[in-house]
Amino acid sequence: MIKKSQIQRVYAMGARLGILESGNRDDMLHALVFRITQKESIRSLTESEYHEVVKALAEQIKTQNLEEPPSHPFKAKKYEESGRGMMSDGQQRKVWRLMYQLEKLDEKPSAARLGDRLCGIIRKEIHIDCIARQPFRWLTYQQGVKLIEILKKYVANAQRRKDGVRTAD
Repeated sequence: MIKKSQIQRVYAMGARLGILESGNRDDMLHALVFRITQKESIRSLTESEYHEVVKALAEQIKTQNLEEPPSHPFKAKKYEESGRGMMSDGQQRKVWRLMYQLEKLDEKPSAARLGDRLCGIIRKEIHIDCIARQPFRWLTYQQGVKLIEILKKYVANAQRRKDGVRTAD
């Protein structure tokens, strides 16, 4: 019996290839597993069968020039581990926390969605274009550090403005 992380890796690789259909045990991923191991359940694979399935999936990924998912898909990536020097998961979470803080401190609710506001800040401060669905796609780790510091200043200024308004009332 294989570990939960190994099961997740098989599913992640299948999803990366586009052969996984959520909730469907007759999808192409399960057909591939059955062809290799004669087993219908990924959970019932032995260690050696798991390695055979992963090898077959990795070959397909390589053939399609896709990037293989990490062996630990839910572990947060650190800057050094990501290899590309892109923003880490922790940095991205910190940016979103700061953006939600900034939104709470707004004197008047903004009509712009939070992702659009973030993209505006990135364009203005970092000089990189982005889209609201993937605002961090082109940001490096160092640019992430800079963005976090900028957002901290935005939040501090908004807090000062809000505190100033309260004392005047």
